[in-house]
Amino acid sequence: FHTEVRAEDVYCEGIERLSSEDFRYAQELGYAIKLLAIGHWDDSGLQLRVHPALVPLAHLLAKVDGVFNAIEVEGDLVGRVVFHGQGAGALPTSSAVVADVVGVARGIATSGVLATSHRLDRGLRIKSMGDLNTKFYLRLHILDKPRVLAQIAEVLGDLNVSIASVIQKETGDHNGTADLVITTHLALESSVQKALERIAHLPVVRAVKNFIRVED
Repeated sequence: FHTEVRAEDVYCEGIERLSSEDFRYAQELGYAIKLLAIGHWDDSGLQLRVHPALVPLAHLLAKVDGVFNAIEVEGDLVGRVVFHGQGAGALPTSSAVVADVVGVARGIATSGVLATSHRLDRGLRIKSMGDLNTKFYLRLHILDKPRVLAQIAEVLGDLNVSIASVIQKETGDHNGTADLVITTHLALESSVQKALERIAHLPVVRAVKNFIRVED
């Protein structure tokens, strides 16, 4: 993107919140869960983020498993292009190490000055995560009783978060609770975060178990 970026400009979230239930519900909804690094530019600025995401099962990135990695690049004329290959193992690792050594050697040979056609001078604004407009997967642990969904939907509606689908499953622990899985239409991250804070304080909600962004 021809813009200088600091490490702290990139939002990073790991996989520690994920559980087997999330993978099961994602599959039921037609998604796989993948850890993605995303850089996206539009007229309002540049968004840089690393986090787990729900990816449609039909998408090529959903099929990347094992030692393989993939990069999807989207251009204004070329459209979407996917590069897929091994990211681990003896040969791919040795290739990367040799490439680093060659890069260091070239730097020494040129006194650290390498010819490049790329200038980091665009100065694009780095957007906050609160500005992200995407779909969301929410997993809540709730009391299995009437009007629970209505209370949750009211909170979401007050913050302009529209529900796309709902799945409710008994937990099987015989304590009158259930898992409620909600997917949303496009919504602002800041609005979803506020909604989850309010939902967590509802008497009928035992816990907000997880929320995952959806990348279509």
